[in-house]
Amino acid sequence: MLTARVLGFGLCAPGLRDFPGFVTWLRDASQPLPAGRSAQPSAARLAPTERRRAPHAVRLAVDVASQATTNGHDAAGAVFCSAFGDMANTDVILTTLARAPLEISPIRFTHSVHNAAAGHWSIVAASHAPTTALACGREGVGAALLAALLEVDRGHEPQLLVCSDTADAGALGDAARCDSDFAVALLLGAEHGNPGAPLLRGAVRVGPGRATPPRDARLRPWWGGNPAARLLPLVEDCLQPGRQGFTLPLGSGTLLAIDCETPN
Repeated sequence: MLTARVLGFGLCAPGLRDFPGFVTWLRDASQPLPAGRSAQPSAARLAPTERRRAPHAVRLAVDVASQATTNGHDAAGAVFCSAFGDMANTDVILTTLARAPLEISPIRFTHSVHNAAAGHWSIVAASHAPTTALACGREGVGAALLAALLEVDRGHEPQLLVCSDTADAGALGDAARCDSDFAVALLLGAEHGNPGAPLLRGAVRVGPGRATPPRDARLRPWWGGNPAARLLPLVEDCLQPGRQGFTLPLGSGTLLAIDCETPN
């Protein structure tokens, strides 16, 4: 059994710029899901020059990472996860390769690598801590959460988990549909660190399983349309006092079963 406390949250989605805004919206059942495909991350911790140069996907991931770490806790490591990477940037690169290959931008290529957001975060946080960038398709969220839990269990130091994907672009939408931007970050710490924080208990199980959908039906379009939004049930559980549970598939006939206990 792997355990961790959730010490910090970050979230950015269309119409909801930060985690407190999401909490306010979620608790008002009369409000519909915000419309649109694009989120508006502030990425305030990026230097002005980098903020102008960094692509939207990087700003989105860095923004939620910054939100999750504003409570005074420093992460001893980070796990970044994206199913598809920066699809808009990749679409531009592939289109340029097909039409005018000598015009490929070195800056675009630099930002197309899968660990671009993790690299920017290391610079922003002035951190030499190890980072992991995972790409496991639509099942990557479970693997990323498992990786972060294992790191907390190994070193008993806070670990940052960032899951983000941006809306599809161009022809890539036919192969890897992603309806809208969504990013979420969790700062996970050791069980004994903060008894007032939500406690996660996780275990890998063998057998068929599907990702648990959100309890709030309004969230289902995001949950079904963006792989990073598969973490929404965990966020819901952390905001609801009591004990809840959900599962995330890991592939190859295994799943990650999570029990979340939130103090009153």
